[in-house]
Amino acid sequence: MKAATRAHTVPRFYLRGFVAPESEEAINIEPYLWLAEQGTNEVKRRSPKNVSTESGYYDGPGGFDSPAASIERHLASIENDAATAIARFAESQIATGATVVPEIWRFLCWQAVRTPGWFELVEDWVYRSTPGDSLGVIESPPEGIEKIKERSRPICMENPDSGERYEVTSAEDFNSYRDRGWKWVIRTQDRLEMLHMQAWYLQVRHFPRLSWSRLNAPGSDWFVTSDRAVTWIVDGYADAPPAALRHLSAVVMAPLTRKVALVGRHGAQPVNVTPRQVNQFVAASASRWVAGPSREVVDQAMKDRAVAHTHST
Repeated sequence: MKAATRAHTVPRFYLRGFVAPESEEAINIEPYLWLAEQGTNEVKRRSPKNVSTESGYYDGPGGFDSPAASIERHLASIENDAATAIARFAESQIATGATVVPEIWRFLCWQAVRTPGWFELVEDWVYRSTPGDSLGVIESPPEGIEKIKERSRPICMENPDSGERYEVTSAEDFNSYRDRGWKWVIRTQDRLEMLHMQAWYLQVRHFPRLSWSRLNAPGSDWFVTSDRAVTWIVDGYADAPPAALRHLSAVVMAPLTRKVALVGRHGAQPVNVTPRQVNQFVAASASRWVAGPSREVVDQAMKDRAVAHTHST
């Protein structure tokens, strides 16, 4: 059997944009960032190469037509293009209406849905939903969906009362078991295909609806990132499905580096938020960890996260 691939669910090139600046300038010291894991207040130094890794997480075709294709190789191409594009964007002068190139949008759409924290939300939505719940959380298909080839393969269904499992191969059988209360057991191939489809929906449908602004952190201020580096809050909820981005209250936060972030929302009014408010938003949506270029900024983000969660309960 082929050995599982060690993959970064948040890319190493992206994490390098949030390392402590003094560590980049030091001799014989590997650049590091400061990281706090959920459930602890301790902030530790970590190398980007040791952050957010999973074994075999993207091993599989993920909806590609060719059996030889893989999500892992596809993501590597996206990351390679994005690394150059983000570096150029971060170095450019801030200006109203600054152009964000397609390579950055593509990266952000995939990053929004490729992490374990995202899939935990997806599994929760799938498990808790019923056939009658779908109208408010689905999105009409984008143009081009009709060109996707149909593919028949077994889908695992489970009786939540008895644990009995059965594999179905048709939409009719799938819907029949769902109507009887059986739950869809999401397996690796399902997950990778869903990842590919959702990234596409974000790229061609959800994110283009929003107005986007660039934010630069002034002076000694910094942005942080997290295991869910691209995230949103809709009507006060950080666990809203992508279709909820239609809501007028939707706000998307996408830190690109320790100094540059993108904010998307409905309407054309100027964005008026501070780096600390962005960091609170990012930290509040994180599911596993928060990281940044200084101990102080990560510690403050975690404290603000606790406040946000207290007010939401």
